[in-house]
Amino acid sequence: MRVGLALLALLVATSVQAQQRVLFLDRCSETCLYTPGFNDSRANHSSIVNQASVLASFAHGDPSWNTVVACVRDSFAPFAITVTDVDPGSAEHLEVAVAGAPQQIGISAGVHSVSPFTCDGERVVENGIGFAFANAVGDAPLEICWNAAQAAGVLLGLDHELLATDVMTYLTGPLPKAFVDEAASCGESTPRTCTCGGTTQNSYQQLLTTLPEAGAVASGLAAIATLYSSRSTASRRRLASAAPAATAASADALASASGTGKKVGEEQV
Repeated sequence: MRVGLALLALLVATSVQAQQRVLFLDRCSETCLYTPGFNDSRANHSSIVNQASVLASFAHGDPSWNTVVACVRDSFAPFAITVTDVDPGSAEHLEVAVAGAPQQIGISAGVHSVSPFTCDGERVVENGIGFAFANAVGDAPLEICWNAAQAAGVLLGLDHELLATDVMTYLTGPLPKAFVDEAASCGESTPRTCTCGGTTQNSYQQLLTTLPEAGAVASGLAAIATLYSSRSTASRRRLASAAPAATAASADALASASGTGKKVGEEQV
């Protein structure tokens, strides 16, 4: 019975964590207004901007936009995260504005994307907003996808690295890129110490500390169903009564481990 409850608590924790992760790709259809402040995608507050700033709409049309969205979804396909271009509104979510030019929010020309970053807790900037300046790149959906996925990766605690096939690299190479299950030196053009410590990063494994693998939640729920069905009636009642407490405890643990969203000034060029 103790093993069953431990399994239940673990699986509920995984389920709660997965439900909190939504990535919204915003094409700024009617332009986007951002105001400075603590990162909050629900209210368009950003630690990146220093004054109220308007970002122009994605300039490359629906076919290119659809390719960008599909490409970013593919980048995150190994992980349990919802990638959408429908605004979640007041629900908690990460956000990347895929539109405009860097100068519109006070960033130097030539920067392709920028996001706030934190080493605190799970290294996630909860409700953070990243920017991928699609209009400065031109109509190149796979390159825009690379920039957008990289901006999202920074929000999720990833550093830059020197692996040309990885989303988190500055190095040119074949597109699209992926989160690769391979250790690589941190850096932009030369190796450096990783921002949160160490000298290498495995982007795939680092994401797994925040996002379950795709299918893990469904597998966990199936395991709960199997465990539940194998119990006697009395055991089922005890197991069911434990679920709300496990859910609450897991939610509290996740909340206490969340990053604070401090800006560390990640600029991606």
